[in-house]
Amino acid sequence: MTDGDTGTDVFGGRTEQWRAWQDEPWGRLRYSLVATTTARAVAHLPGPLRVVDVGGGDGADALPLARAGHAVTVVDVSRPLLQAAVDRFAEAGLADRLRTVHADLDDLRRDSEGAGAVDVVLCHNVVHYRDDVQATVATLVGLVRPGGVVSVMAPNPAMDVLSAAVRRTDPAAALAVLDAPTVHGVTFDHPMRRVEAATVEEALTAAGCRIRHRFGIRCVMDLVADDEVKHDPEFYGRLEELETALCERDPYRLTARFWQVTATRG
Repeated sequence: MTDGDTGTDVFGGRTEQWRAWQDEPWGRLRYSLVATTTARAVAHLPGPLRVVDVGGGDGADALPLARAGHAVTVVDVSRPLLQAAVDRFAEAGLADRLRTVHADLDDLRRDSEGAGAVDVVLCHNVVHYRDDVQATVATLVGLVRPGGVVSVMAPNPAMDVLSAAVRRTDPAAALAVLDAPTVHGVTFDHPMRRVEAATVEEALTAAGCRIRHRFGIRCVMDLVADDEVKHDPEFYGRLEELETALCERDPYRLTARFWQVTATRG
């Protein structure tokens, strides 16, 4: 996660809340699914790979790639989250596969070192905190080598509406958010822009990339109002199997809680 000068205060100051969210069934499912989709997106690349996770926070998305034998650099503006990444990799016995960089996306834009030398760039749950999506995507693409993969993920505006109407049974709230430019993120107590996947796809294409995958992360979990049943291991297992089957299928992926787009640099 990265948000300019506010990043340390906004994100690093709520590390405990973030870790608690990750431990809930919806957080675990999000990371399980993204590990699967990201592995699918990079499977065609010969390894070991050089991976940069921009705004990678505590390294939760990068860890499965390290487990697969790849070298990972996590870039984030929050020192507390970067320390959490160091701790996470150490606990997994993978400290030698992790490098951390305390920097913002704007720092990456100004620093040409390593540009075009990376095999995979992840940027998950970042673009909705940025003012200029096109410039952000251009910076990401500039990091990756020709033929390398860029993966971008963000909350899906469609689920803002559906979850209010279906899960919370609040049609007035659903109508209010329908055309709203932002929503308020509870975990980090911070506003988030509502960014469509199509906007990022257009920016990726403009930066010289070819779209490879379009995934939906958590297609149905956020429509289930009963949070208690999600803690039941048997139910969770069945739900994870269903979500894995749905993540790349229309129309289900189109309204998932998160969209994920992967592209190859031309």
